[in-house]
Amino acid sequence: MHTPTAKPASSTSHVMSEPDAAQVDSLCTMFNQGRHREVETLAASMTQAFPAHGFGWKMLGAALQQQGRAMEAVEPSRMAVELDDNDVEALNNYGVALYNAGRPAEAEPVLRHTVAHVPDSPIPLLHLGNVLKDLGHGDQAEACYIGALHLRPGWAAAISNRGANLQKMGRPEAAEACYREALQLTPDNSRVWINLGIILNARGDRLPAAQCFRRALEIDPNAIEALNNLGVLLHAGGDLCDARECFLRALAIDPKFVEAQSNISLTLAYLSVFEDVLAHSDVALALAPDSAATWEKRLYALSYHPDLSAAQIFNEFVRWGARFALPVVDFSAHDRTPGRRLRIGYVSPDFRRHTSRFFFLPLFANHDPAMVELVAYSNVRIEDQFTQEFRKLFHHWRPIRHLDDAAAAQLVRDDGIDILVDCCNHMEANRLGLFALKPAPIQATWLGAAWTTGLPAIDYVLSDPIMSPEGTLTSETIMRLPHFFVAYQPPEQTAELAPPPCLQNGVVTFGYSGRTERLNHRTFRAWGKILRRLPQARLILDFRIFATPVMQAYYRDLMGGLGVDTGRVIMRNSDNIFEALNEIDILLDCFPHSGGTMLFDALWMGVPVLTLAGRPPLGLIGTSLMINLGLPEWVATSEDAYIDNACAFAAQPATLSALRAGMRERIRASPVMDGVGFARGMEAAYRQMYLNWTQQSV
Repeated sequence: MHTPTAKPASSTSHVMSEPDAAQVDSLCTMFNQGRHREVETLAASMTQAFPAHGFGWKMLGAALQQQGRAMEAVEPSRMAVELDDNDVEALNNYGVALYNAGRPAEAEPVLRHTVAHVPDSPIPLLHLGNVLKDLGHGDQAEACYIGALHLRPGWAAAISNRGANLQKMGRPEAAEACYREALQLTPDNSRVWINLGIILNARGDRLPAAQCFRRALEIDPNAIEALNNLGVLLHAGGDLCDARECFLRALAIDPKFVEAQSNISLTLAYLSVFEDVLAHSDVALALAPDSAATWEKRLYALSYHPDLSAAQIFNEFVRWGARFALPVVDFSAHDRTPGRRLRIGYVSPDFRRHTSRFFFLPLFANHDPAMVELVAYSNVRIEDQFTQEFRKLFHHWRPIRHLDDAAAAQLVRDDGIDILVDCCNHMEANRLGLFALKPAPIQATWLGAAWTTGLPAIDYVLSDPIMSPEGTLTSETIMRLPHFFVAYQPPEQTAELAPPPCLQNGVVTFGYSGRTERLNHRTFRAWGKILRRLPQARLILDFRIFATPVMQAYYRDLMGGLGVDTGRVIMRNSDNIFEALNEIDILLDCFPHSGGTMLFDALWMGVPVLTLAGRPPLGLIGTSLMINLGLPEWVATSEDAYIDNACAFAAQPATLSALRAGMRERIRASPVMDGVGFARGMEAAYRQMYLNWTQQSV
């Protein structure tokens, strides 16, 4: 909050039309002593006794601001200026009041007027700089801060606020230098520690960032932004229990803190407990119904909710999408020549070292250049060696991370794209805002979250007949590919195959190697029943969340309460998951949301996957995979069947051994690794989309 100032009026007289000098001096003394409630009371009385004199109004506004009541401060501050527009202090305070009340556009002319009156005063320049910063006029704000520092060198407030402006302008190195200089001058400024932590975290320096947030909390234990940022950092590092505590502490201070409500909702999902996920998300959405971050976290968490139907989840996607009206577009000049080569644009933040590359590469490398011209719209934050490999597979490469949606949409239009394909859906760093502008005549979504976007401007979702049977809920038209919704290419290095471990130790080992938000009370109860029926069996949980003693203790308590014999559960985070899969006989898929890349990893290592056909389409990923591999017997249709099948297959070591030995050849011979066939299927789907559009456009 900007700090208003209060000084005695330049002159007073002992007449009944204005307060006497003793009253003025007394009020100023109280204000400087921090007795703002008393100042408020006496200043209010003064405005009643002397309504035409500006001093009482000025003091009332200043006292209200000091109590954090900026909106109430606006009117008395305005009255002070109206009564004496030559009172520079009153002008400054009025501009500050407007700014603190969330009205920076109104504050700007007031503060410009103030600066014009006292060009040699650094305080109005600082306040004007802050207003211009918030209005997005970074260069003008920078000039104000430099001017203020010229008038008052070494002023920590101006240095730190300049840093905030530079940070907003996308100049993190310069901003960091300002913050560090400001902290040399005022090391107990929690706000600056928070801002520095945000910069360090954004560039991947997590440990120093955490130290900044913790330092801010040492200075101010109620610094909820530090708590929230520390919680986000801990969540990203897998310290979910500590993250949850940060968000709970922030909400105990301010239950209306939107970010913490949204973040704890997501963290609870990652902790595999969904009872309060929707409640926290509902609060966040009620407080900030147009927050993009709140919506993305909500849709992600609800996609895994074990107790919601597909219809309930779908309705939330539609609710999100309804916020974006279908834009008015004119593609009358777009080329409709039948049979011509199509220009396909792929949009993704994951043209890099990411699991999506196992599904991108078989498609992009096998596209027929006579049929399609490929344009990549890369939203990659940090390019790597895989980015360079992807570049070679595209005819054109367009980085768009630095572009806003409008500029990126114009780039797509200029490129004359026929079909623009979203490869991210509602996952992190998506560009659905670009698609909402409808820059291409045909728009589709594929891979990513593998379901609907809910966005009216996206025409198609690419899926397969098993994942998306008739009746599957999508806002887009379903374009079903011939066999499977992806083609798979295993990583460059995995591990040598080994026989099933049960042949050597005589004990069946089940395993799970996926994300924890896919787990829930239903999966844990089923696993508990399997272990009870097989008293010698073991269960390995292998993922980064299971790496620390704190998280292991948490999951032992959670699973133990749901009937799992945790004495037979091994939790770990293997450096090489492929080598670690050699210690597992059967991979247990999660439900009602099926697993993803972990299923392909396991099968590549010969480990058969037991899956449960859940709600379409996301609950049928494993089902489609196993049927396309010719292994429908590994698909259960109920939780009881899932448990029965696990026990039955555990008693068949010869079957497990034969499957393991022949699994790689089975995958290679199936649609799952038929990159060429998959590319032809995608191209046929694109051709059908184009034909549909040309017929509709006539």
